[in-house]
Amino acid sequence: MKKFKPLLVSLSIIASLAVAGCSSSGTAKSNGKETATIRMAIDTAAGGSFQFRAAEKQGYFGKNGIKANLSNFAYGIDTVNAILTEQADTGLAADYALLNSLGKGDMVIISTLTRGNEVSLKDNELLVRDGIKNASDLKGKKLGVAKGTVYEYIWSKYLEAKKMNEKDITFVPYSTPDEAIVGMKKGDIDAVWSSGALKDKFKSIKGVTALNNLESAGVSIDSYLLANRSFVEKNPKAVENALKALSEGIDYVDHNKKETAKLAFEQLKLPEQDALKDIERQNYVLGFTKEDAKHLEDMKTWLEEKGKLKDQYELKDKLNLEPLKKALPESVTYK
Repeated sequence: MKKFKPLLVSLSIIASLAVAGCSSSGTAKSNGKETATIRMAIDTAAGGSFQFRAAEKQGYFGKNGIKANLSNFAYGIDTVNAILTEQADTGLAADYALLNSLGKGDMVIISTLTRGNEVSLKDNELLVRDGIKNASDLKGKKLGVAKGTVYEYIWSKYLEAKKMNEKDITFVPYSTPDEAIVGMKKGDIDAVWSSGALKDKFKSIKGVTALNNLESAGVSIDSYLLANRSFVEKNPKAVENALKALSEGIDYVDHNKKETAKLAFEQLKLPEQDALKDIERQNYVLGFTKEDAKHLEDMKTWLEEKGKLKDQYELKDKLNLEPLKKALPESVTYK
């Protein structure tokens, strides 16, 4: 009988592993602590996702019982598409792209990620070619705009604030910043909005100067964290814990900007000096306020009036703030 004991022990271990391997709950136990896996799509664009990268690097996700699988995408809209195609559970997007996407699939906003503040508003500048000294000089000029982005809204609000008619100017669409830079060099574009490290490339063009900034347009560019609705409803505690980890990530970035810039170079090969500029201009937050809701409602109304919003929905139906209320109660003032 003794010779069969090792065999029985082995079979018992194999059976235990088989049972564990069959679990489909999305959670696992490590050293007696339950963890939940969240597939988080993040962007590599300037100023994006450093709080996620810091939270992972510093172990904040793990500390809060989250196994964060971070996937890099070029832009925020690509992370939205990752949710829609079930490649990710969460993603992020700036206000304009977010509003144009919420009618597709079944996604919900779970927090604000960045808000415009004095630093970020002043950093985003209206850059113009020689001969344009004030807003009225834009009449008859060619204004560069990245189509399908928030800059369509910014141009509209800026011209409205300056009491100018859109019929008196020509919009020149571009797809990439490099295309806009070439356009400015050749004279095909007379004015463009830019921020962060990219702004310096425009200013290096002979004759290009800053005319105004976003404060003069009376708008800001904010971004949001969104997720698949069913994932949030099935995993509210996991989302709550992920938000706690991100809060720690924001705190780390705020107090360790140079170290975060080094992380940007390590993971994205961004020059540390450029990354530092983007980090300093960003206002990373977590929360959802009455002002956040108004910002989105105002932009949504504009999109509807311009016939740009194809899918109809109510913003209040696209919010799930319960995990955020539990993670950071004082950060939610919207009711």
